[in-house]
Amino acid sequence: MAVLLGLVLAGAPMIATAQEDGDPEAAAEEEDVDRLSLASLLMRDNHYARAASVLAKVDTSREDLDRARFYTLRGLIRLNLDQNEDAKQDFRAAIEAGQENRIVYVYLAQAHYRLEEYAQAIRAIDNSGEAGAKIASLFVLKAQSHWALEQRTQAWSALDDGARRFPGDYRFLRRKVFYLIELGLYQAAADRGREYLRVSEASEDDYLAIGAALRRSGQLQEALPFLEAARLQFPASKRVTVELANAYLDSGQVVTAANLFEQAAVDDPELLSEAAELHRRARQLFRALNLNARVADQRKKLKQRLAILIELKRYELVAGMSGSLYRVGLLDDQNVRYALAYAHFKSGDFEIAEQHLSQLTDSELFRRATALRKAMEECQDARWKCY
Repeated sequence: MAVLLGLVLAGAPMIATAQEDGDPEAAAEEEDVDRLSLASLLMRDNHYARAASVLAKVDTSREDLDRARFYTLRGLIRLNLDQNEDAKQDFRAAIEAGQENRIVYVYLAQAHYRLEEYAQAIRAIDNSGEAGAKIASLFVLKAQSHWALEQRTQAWSALDDGARRFPGDYRFLRRKVFYLIELGLYQAAADRGREYLRVSEASEDDYLAIGAALRRSGQLQEALPFLEAARLQFPASKRVTVELANAYLDSGQVVTAANLFEQAAVDDPELLSEAAELHRRARQLFRALNLNARVADQRKKLKQRLAILIELKRYELVAGMSGSLYRVGLLDDQNVRYALAYAHFKSGDFEIAEQHLSQLTDSELFRRATALRKAMEECQDARWKCY
């Protein structure tokens, strides 16, 4: 969750400096500008490390130091630098120093949440009062904290509270969809998901998140309509096409998945090998070979081509790949070695087949090599039986 950085606590007036176009830190050095104000400005411009270095120069032993402001500001900087434990301590110090603006509890809640201290995060949110009640995302944070503590009813109630206070904010409905999926209530999740897509200005990410979550949960019949709708809504999206392809693949529809990967590969050639592999699995071997020819990665291309040619029983072509496989280092792969040995065996070149078999050390491949040697011995006695 992004830091809710309103700077209401930073009290950062614009600083007039002697060097309008110069380094603000240098100006502060020359004119003894208030370092707290300078740090606030740097933080507002996302210069968190520089802001931290400015605050490090503050004399914290000064009697007149506004400690509530100092600790709040330093806590915000540390929160943005993902120094969550230190940020938490700073926010607590700010409260002890008399920080009256209750939004400090909002920041404290975020630090607790990042540290997975969910009960403390909920307490901090409750202490934020009306300041926190004005922030829609804080209701989601509270719900997530309850959910992490397996307090399902309270999590749902937090989302209901947020939806009542912010009726035009549909992130609460979106979050309910994922809670229902986690609870295994897939039909209810699908119904809420359709409602969310209907009432909100759903993005590509929304369609994908719901469809992918249902797919990962094994609910393919619920996932596919979401992903098909996403493809109609975002026809040029490679991400949608790939996610839909994976859903069809999970459902055993390999040909459909292969065709979708092939379409996605038009915009992303990196997907050509996946498309070729799926066509190979679907026994569309010549189409797989055609796609394989366009794969740029030579190691991936040659290894895949080897598998396709063996399935096509084009053993002479496989045997002729030895030089190419050697050049890209694939002969170090013992599965490739065995495939070459088998191709040479089927081509009748037993001597070269034996050379490859002798390089095998893997126990399973060694067992298969023994069986292949026995077959070669039998073929030596009666070659007509083998071809």
